[in-house]
Amino acid sequence: MEDREGESCKNDLLRRIALVGMAATFFLAAVIGCSTFKTPSEDAIATVDGVEIKVKDLTVKLRNALNLLGSTAGLKEEDIVNVKREALDDLIDEKVMLIQAEKLGLKVTDEELKKRVEEIKKDYAGESFAQVFGGEKVDYKIWSEELRKRLLLEKLVDREVNSKITVTDDEAMAYYQANRSRYYSEETVHVAQIVVPTREKADTVLKRLQAGEEFGKVAREVSTGPEAAKGGDLGVFTRGVMPEAFDRIVFSLAEGRTSKVVKSPYGFHLFKVLQKEKGRWIEFAEVKEKIKADLAKGKEEQGFRKWLDALKSGAKIQIDEERLKQVKIEETRTEEPRPGQAPATPGKG
Repeated sequence: MEDREGESCKNDLLRRIALVGMAATFFLAAVIGCSTFKTPSEDAIATVDGVEIKVKDLTVKLRNALNLLGSTAGLKEEDIVNVKREALDDLIDEKVMLIQAEKLGLKVTDEELKKRVEEIKKDYAGESFAQVFGGEKVDYKIWSEELRKRLLLEKLVDREVNSKITVTDDEAMAYYQANRSRYYSEETVHVAQIVVPTREKADTVLKRLQAGEEFGKVAREVSTGPEAAKGGDLGVFTRGVMPEAFDRIVFSLAEGRTSKVVKSPYGFHLFKVLQKEKGRWIEFAEVKEKIKADLAKGKEEQGFRKWLDALKSGAKIQIDEERLKQVKIEETRTEEPRPGQAPATPGKG
C-alpha cells in the first residue's frame, strides 16, 4: 500500500478498517466484471495459494469497518477505493496466516474457546451476554467461530514471532537512561472534601470536625458532593488538576490536616489531606519490567510485520481487480450490538 501519511482523512479510514466486529450495518452488491485475473468462481474476489477469498468475506469486513464511520456520505471515490483495498489486504493477510497455521497443524480446542468466551462474559452483567444473541441479533455460532479464528491467529503469532522476542536488562537500562525525564513522579495529594450550600452550615461542620468527629462520617451525612458516599474522597491529584484556589490550599496543608472554609461557585468547602507524596525520581528497579514489556511489544510489532511480509512474498496472491473495482457500497444502516469484540489480529494493534 502506498504511504499516505499527512492525509488525515484517509489515514483515519485505514485505521478504522482494521477493526474486527460482528455488527452489520451496510449492504454491498458485487457486480462481476472482466479482468486479467479471474477467480475460479464467481463468488470469489481473490485467491491465496489457490484458496479463495469470497466476496461475502469482504462484505463482512467492510460492514464492520464502515459501521465505525456512521455514514458513507461525504466520502470521496478515492476514499472508497482505499477502504475496499485495505479491507481486502487485511483479508489476504489473514488468509496467508491461516494457511500457515494449517501447515503447522495448529488448532484451537473447544476448551480453549470456552475459556476465552468465559473471560468475555465477565464484561457483561446478568443475562446481557446471552441476550445479545437473541432474536435477530448476533448469531452466536458465527461469532464464536470468528473468535476461534482469532485465537488461532494469536497462537500462530505467539509461536512464530513473539516466542522469539527477548529484551535484556541492558536494553531496558539504556532506554531508561535515554528517557530519564519520563521517570519523574510529581508531587501528589490525596484529598477528601465536604461541600455544603451555605457558610453557616460550613461553619457548623468545621466545629464538628474540630471537636473530633471523623471527616468521612460527617461527609457522608452532610456533603452535597457526588463523592459524599465515599466519605468525601476525591482521589489523588498532581498540581494543576484542581482549580487554582483549591490547589494552593491542599498542597499547603500537612498530611492529616483539615482546611478552613473555602468558598467557590459550587458552595462552601472543607478539605482534608489524607496523604501526600513528594515528587521524586523513579528508580530503574521500579520500572524495569514495564520498560521491558513495552520494548518487547515494539519488537513484536516489527517482528510480526517482517514475518508476515516474508509469508506473503512466498505465497501466490491473485486479485480480481475488476471485480474489486465493481463492488458497490449501499448504505442500509441498522443498529446491532456487538458481544465482546473478537481480538484484533495479533501483532497488528
